[in-house]
Amino acid sequence: MPRLPNYEVVIHIIVSEFSAGLVKEIESISEEFELDESTEYNGRRDYHWTFNNWEVAIAAGEKFKHLVQNPNLIMLRVKANYDPTIKAVSHKDLVRPFC
Repeated sequence: MPRLPNYEVVIHIIVSEFSAGLVKEIESISEEFELDESTEYNGRRDYHWTFNNWEVAIAAGEKFKHLVQNPNLIMLRVKANYDPTIKAVSHKDLVRPFC
C-alpha cells in the first residue's frame, strides 16, 4: 500500500466551463511543486502536492491562498499526514459538508 506524503497541499475544484482559468492559474503557480496525484471524478478535480517539510508546504499553500475567492475552488488545505502535533491549515473547505 502506498504511503501518504509527510506534508501536502490539497486543492479540490469544481470542473465546469467556468473553471478553465482557475485550472490554468493552479498549474502556473504549481510548476515548481511536485504533483503527487490529480484525479477527476463527479465533476470535481483534486490536486495533491508533496513536500518534505512543513514550512515549505505552508509557503506553497500561501501561494494559492488568493484563489479562495474563486467559487470553483472548494478546498485548499495544507496538512501533515503523520505528525499529530501539527494542525492542518484550511484556507477554504466547502467539501466536508458534502462528504
